[in-house]
Amino acid sequence: MALFVCLLLFFLTSFANACDRCVHQSKAAYYSNDSPLSSGACGYGSLALGLFNGHLAAGVPSLYKEGVRCGACYQIRCKDKKVCSRRGTKVILTDQNVQTNRTDFVLSKKAFSAMAQKGHDKTILRHGTLDIEYKSFVKNNTEKT
Repeated sequence: MALFVCLLLFFLTSFANACDRCVHQSKAAYYSNDSPLSSGACGYGSLALGLFNGHLAAGVPSLYKEGVRCGACYQIRCKDKKVCSRRGTKVILTDQNVQTNRTDFVLSKKAFSAMAQKGHDKTILRHGTLDIEYKSFVKNNTEKT
């Protein structure tokens, strides 16, 4: 019986830590220049600018996972209802965020401003860093970006 309880706790703990599709709370910032993301650690080079319509992201080491998560897709929404749209933006991971800016993501300027309500793209950029919620998703080839 004790072995069963131990195994159950192990699996529940493992499941909770491995929740890729769960919604997570964090912060996001943006690069004013897309060069760091296109020449990022994933090695996409200039091809990255054509991925996801230029909606690129650098993720912290726990998201980047030593390059294993290169090309991973995330739905990101900012939480400031005054300037943020409900739909948010979709991004592709092209780099590792190694800065100590307390954000899980650094987005391309295009991706960051895409989170704004219509007409608030410049306002959202002035914030610099925003509270966000995000989750990963699997992109299918028929989905528009």
